[in-house]
Amino acid sequence: MTAKRRIILDYLQITTGTVVTAVGINGFYVPNRISDGGVSGLGIILFYLVHIPVWATLLVVNLPLLWLSHKLWGGRVGSRTVYGTVMLSVAVALLTIHPLTHNTLLASVYGGLLSGVGLGLVFRSRGTTGGTDVAARFLSHLLPVSMGQGMMLIDFFIIAGFGFVFNPTIAMFSLIALFISSRAIDVVQEGVSYARAFTIVSQHADEIAQRVLANMDRGVTRIGGTGEYTGEQRTILYVVVTRSEVTTLKELVYEVDPEAFVVVGTVHEVVGEGFRKPPLEE
Repeated sequence: MTAKRRIILDYLQITTGTVVTAVGINGFYVPNRISDGGVSGLGIILFYLVHIPVWATLLVVNLPLLWLSHKLWGGRVGSRTVYGTVMLSVAVALLTIHPLTHNTLLASVYGGLLSGVGLGLVFRSRGTTGGTDVAARFLSHLLPVSMGQGMMLIDFFIIAGFGFVFNPTIAMFSLIALFISSRAIDVVQEGVSYARAFTIVSQHADEIAQRVLANMDRGVTRIGGTGEYTGEQRTILYVVVTRSEVTTLKELVYEVDPEAFVVVGTVHEVVGEGFRKPPLEE
C-alpha cells in the first residue's frame, strides 16, 4: 500500500470513528444525562446547566489540548488530532438523532459501546479526538497501561465530579459506560482474542516440532533454555494457533510426550504468515 493511500484510509477511518462516537453521544448519552468522562462529559453537564451546545464545548475546550498534542507528537499526529477533534464537533452538531432509548442501563451499554468503537477506530489511525484522549496517550507513554486503561483512570475522576453535579446514581451508570467504552477501545486497537500462544518444554521437542509443521502447517520457533533446578539444557517451542486449533495442538503434544510442560496464553493480535497481513500490505 502506498503512503498516500494509507493516509487517505487513515482519514476515512477517523471520519467513520467520529461519526460512530457522535451517534453514541447524541443518541444515548445526552438524552439520558450519561457521561463516559472526558470533554464530552463536561459538554453534557454544561448543556443541561447553561444550555451550551455539546459540540461547542468539545471544540473550545480541546484547543489547548490540541497544542499539547502538537508539542508532544509533532505535526503528523497533530494534524490527525486536529482533524479528529473538528470532525467530532461537526458530527455532534450535524447528527440530529431521536433518543434511541430512555432506559438508563441500555443507554450506558450501547452508548459506551459506540463511543469505544468510534474512538478505537480513531486511535488505530494514529489520531485522537482531543480531550482525555491526548492525556491518555501521554499516560500510556509514561506508564505500562493501555490507551483504554489510561482513559479509564483519568475519566474516573471526571465522572466523580459528574455525580456530584447531578446524582450518584447517574454517576454509577456512567461508570458502566466508561468501562464498556474502555474495553471496546482496547478490542478495536488490539483485536479480539482469537489466537493462543503455546510455550512447550519437552525432552521430545524435535518430534513435536516436526509434527506441528507437518500436521498443522504452523510455524514453530525454537528457543534455548536451562532448567534452574536441574541445570539441564531444555528446548522451548513457541507456537501460535487459532482458538479452533488449541485442542489439536494439545493432543499432538501429549501424544508425543505425556510429561511435556505446556503454557497456553491469550494473544490479542497476530500479524504475519498464516494470520493477517501487516497493515501496510492490507
